[in-house]
Amino acid sequence: MKTLRLVIATTINAPADCVYAVLADLTRYPKIFRYMHDLRVVEQRDHSALAEIEEDIFGMMVAKVLTKFVFEPPLKVLIEQVKGPFERAVAWFHLEPQGERTKVVHGAEITVGGLFAKIGMMLLGNGIAKARMTEELKAVKREAEKLVVARKT
Repeated sequence: MKTLRLVIATTINAPADCVYAVLADLTRYPKIFRYMHDLRVVEQRDHSALAEIEEDIFGMMVAKVLTKFVFEPPLKVLIEQVKGPFERAVAWFHLEPQGERTKVVHGAEITVGGLFAKIGMMLLGNGIAKARMTEELKAVKREAEKLVVARKT
């Protein structure tokens, strides 16, 4: 088995509560993240949710992935594959408030095995995973900054 670990960060011109609000609104994920075709919340609790997501897996296939979200308000969201194409897949968003701005650290660990290990690591290692994570951060930034404007009006 092979594991790929990536961590990237950006600063968003929005306070942490706005960024967290975007990350906590699962129903909007298919509108925010273009690779998500559908998201259905299966179970919702105070600080966690289980969702079935139909998503594009790095251009290789479209799959239904059972995903657990753990919310640690107001500074962290953990996303973990329960059932899906990878041996293990975990991602997180960690928010670091900086006044009216927020540094967002986005990380992911993906473990692949079997035949998928060789092909998957080649695809993931050539920048596809980093490109997707960068796209995710840009989408969160766009939505959080729109929320700031909406709250001011």
